[in-house]
Amino acid sequence: MASAKIRVIIVGAGVVGASLAFHLARRGATVQVVDENEQAGSGVTARAFGWVNIINVVPGAVNYGLVQQALADYTRLQSDLPDAFVAARPGSLFWLKSTAETEDFAAAHRAEGTDVELVDAARIAAWEPNLLEPPACAIFSPRDLALDPARLARDLIDAAGVPVTFGRKVESLILSGDRVRGVRSADGTIEADLVILAGGTAVDRLTESVDFQTGVEASPSIILRYRCAEPVVNRILRGPGLEIRQSADNMLHVAKGYIDDSAENAPEEVGQRILKIMHERLRLPEGVSLVEAAAGYRPFFSDEMPRLGFLPGIEGAYVAVGHPGVILAPLLGRLAAEHVLEDRRSPLIPCAGLI
Repeated sequence: MASAKIRVIIVGAGVVGASLAFHLARRGATVQVVDENEQAGSGVTARAFGWVNIINVVPGAVNYGLVQQALADYTRLQSDLPDAFVAARPGSLFWLKSTAETEDFAAAHRAEGTDVELVDAARIAAWEPNLLEPPACAIFSPRDLALDPARLARDLIDAAGVPVTFGRKVESLILSGDRVRGVRSADGTIEADLVILAGGTAVDRLTESVDFQTGVEASPSIILRYRCAEPVVNRILRGPGLEIRQSADNMLHVAKGYIDDSAENAPEEVGQRILKIMHERLRLPEGVSLVEAAAGYRPFFSDEMPRLGFLPGIEGAYVAVGHPGVILAPLLGRLAAEHVLEDRRSPLIPCAGLI
């Protein structure tokens, strides 16, 4: 599909689907987005922590180079859409259990060409005066961003200027022989030359009709949000037992690994335990309270790489899904647009059964 004058339906208006719409539309494609939710970014994107970073990726990991490129694409996107990043906060502080581990981790990142700096306890205390016991040293990652993923999805959709149908669940692909001709929902059909499936963990429900499974799994995590009356932290802080950021409205956001389905590990219970830890680690104002505790089910693949490409044996169907979606979204949007419209496939993402 080398022509930009194609009709594209994107199923999913999360941050990945929104990025696809932005990059395809700006290259001249006719794009329509369909989402079962009521606004862009209100699915799993709304339950993302919102940390655009590489410091959390282990140097040497299979997706390390991909994330490095993703951060470069964020820099490009900031230049294209500066208003979308007005509320974003740059920089993070990351430390492990011991000074030696932290130093070794920083050295490994630098060996991969990543810009990080070791800072001592005095500088940490100056930067983060409400951190009660600063570590002896931490890694400062200056290119990291803390942002609202749902707002970014909405901004990308708005900048794309494409029609979006909300509250409409796509039930199946429309097939004509070995070619997809559009999508079908309870409200009717929409025809297109190309359908891009960007609905996260739901993609395999739609690819079943063409006898293909991406192998996507649901990887749960817990997102906690706390009402707070005043500024507490200036950067993202990631240390043993605590991963926290604060948004411009002073809301405190915490990410926590999902444990199990037991009552004691329900999101609300975890949120109350984390609140106690926050009081032990941070100087908090009066009245900090848990206002949201929810599990988000992120699309994940066992090889830790996303899926981006045409479905094999069928024309007109494309998949764009993977974790970490917020970090990869601008890159996946650009690479998909180049692949679909210019027949350029990036070597950064292996085929994994896709064309």
